[in-house]
Amino acid sequence: MLKIVTLFFLFSHCIETELKRPFGKKLLSLAPYIQHHSWRLPMNKRIKVAINGYGVIGRRVADAVLLQSDMELVGVPDISFDARIQAVLKNKVKLYASTKEALVSGQKIEIKLKGTLHDLLKVSDIVVDCTPKHMGAENISLYSFVAEANYAEALGRESTRVVSCNTTSIVHTLNALNKTNALKCARGVILRRSTDPWKSYLKGIINTLVPEEKIPSHQGPDAKTVDPSLDVITMVVMVPETLGHLHY
Repeated sequence: MLKIVTLFFLFSHCIETELKRPFGKKLLSLAPYIQHHSWRLPMNKRIKVAINGYGVIGRRVADAVLLQSDMELVGVPDISFDARIQAVLKNKVKLYASTKEALVSGQKIEIKLKGTLHDLLKVSDIVVDCTPKHMGAENISLYSFVAEANYAEALGRESTRVVSCNTTSIVHTLNALNKTNALKCARGVILRRSTDPWKSYLKGIINTLVPEEKIPSHQGPDAKTVDPSLDVITMVVMVPETLGHLHY
């Protein structure tokens, strides 16, 4: 099951209207079904997509690509090959190693790898980089992108950056309010989960809250890289849970 949750970003004294939207909807992942049915475009006409990294973001992007009739997921590289990466093989997607070192470690545990990231790039039309932040300057784009807000501006670019899940949620909400002239300004607090669920045994806070020292947090300025007209300031507090983020 692929869970899709609509996050809310609530503002004090800044919004002239109230919006009510459903959340917690669930969408059945149809990727394994769709991938093998004939109504999809022929292989030679599909856009060949590589997804670099298969973590929190990468696996959701992979599911989305597998649902598209005009795209082919040609491969997914990663640096580690735990149980989560097995979903790639179940969908009959080719698995690559991000580095030569990862290729060696994967072969030692008998993971079927087609090669390294450089091999994957040779057979790809487009790359969706889902690696963690600070992975290297070569992964960074100066252009930020949220389809609902600035799709037309991204056309023709060699590369663009998809902002974080929290920033995307902020842009979705504020963009909708902006279109109806209902937004004056936005001041928000994000309660951010302390770690990913599968890493909770490695680190995590217990019975405490940890506010980020820097204000604004990166989400507000990042939202303005998508829509410079936004008057938004955000701050973040880390909370002792792993399921998701809350916006206030």
